[in-house]
Amino acid sequence: MKKHFFTAAAFFMAAYVFAYNPPVGGQTLFNLSSPTQLASASSCAGGGIFMPGADSIAFNPALPALEQRIQLDAAFSALISTNSDDDRSFNAAFQTGILIPTKRFVASGILNGVFCKSIDLWLGNTLNFRAGLSKEVSEKLSVGANVNAGVLWGAGSDWSLGLDAGFLYRLGQLGFFRDFRIGAAALNLGKYYSGEELLPIDAEHTADDFPSLVTIRGGIGALLFETEQFKGGFSFDIATPAFQNVIFDMGLQFAFKDMLYLSVAESIDVMEIKNEHYNLMPAISLGVKFDLNARGNEYLKSRSWDSNEMLASLAWQQKYEHIQAISGGARLYLGQTDTQPPVIQLWNGAED
Repeated sequence: MKKHFFTAAAFFMAAYVFAYNPPVGGQTLFNLSSPTQLASASSCAGGGIFMPGADSIAFNPALPALEQRIQLDAAFSALISTNSDDDRSFNAAFQTGILIPTKRFVASGILNGVFCKSIDLWLGNTLNFRAGLSKEVSEKLSVGANVNAGVLWGAGSDWSLGLDAGFLYRLGQLGFFRDFRIGAAALNLGKYYSGEELLPIDAEHTADDFPSLVTIRGGIGALLFETEQFKGGFSFDIATPAFQNVIFDMGLQFAFKDMLYLSVAESIDVMEIKNEHYNLMPAISLGVKFDLNARGNEYLKSRSWDSNEMLASLAWQQKYEHIQAISGGARLYLGQTDTQPPVIQLWNGAED
């Protein structure tokens, strides 16, 4: 009896191992909904210039652990098909998120929707929710975990429910690199979407689940240079969806006076290239950060929110052969970062 059981289990596992055939774009479902996602190089180490937001938990739930300010963000993406044979030329995605630091941990949540049924990118309609907690364990190590859930319709109907976990380790100075970081995450630990009418990367077989169950992602990020006016950094990630594919993500980020930001990102999905579903045009994003002051508002002043910052971003990328992704969004930072160390007062009244 045991022999038959293990034989059946082996056949089941073998069928799963060789079943990898997600829909085109299925592994980057969460990258379409905002400019920071589109051009972040999916970095689980926080990118070249470390600026995590609520949406960064899609790559590594540990990334927001060091944030001190409440963040609110919203974004919208137009996914425009230029294929003359396409019945649906306009598709869309959106995202909204919140990040809340507390004394014990940092809580983050994002809601995104993707509505895309074009010839080159057929993902149906999905609403996806993620909520996570992250914590700075030590000066160098942060950890985090997410729960996620969602629904699919318009290409069959289905639901998803799962977990993510990750860590971030900051080495600081490493050779000529500054703020060198190592990140890793285990993503999509649960049940994910499958649906009819989806466009599989291998047209000879039906589409498999997406995003793929058990996606391991690891990466590095660091500053290459930093002056009073300019700084620039890079990131490099490797992801292994279901241990049956390899995706390389590379990014460069530059900043001028911590006010103007330029990001360039490239993603190489080995299985999509093998099946001729790809476009190697990089994603490009431009962002501007500016102050928002409300010093006359007593309610905001009582919560130290009278002096705030906003990052407005715009990004573009050509996806596959005919999809033009144009994304815009804004992230609001409430209050200012605390850069003053605590003052320790001794019993004799002296300060140290």
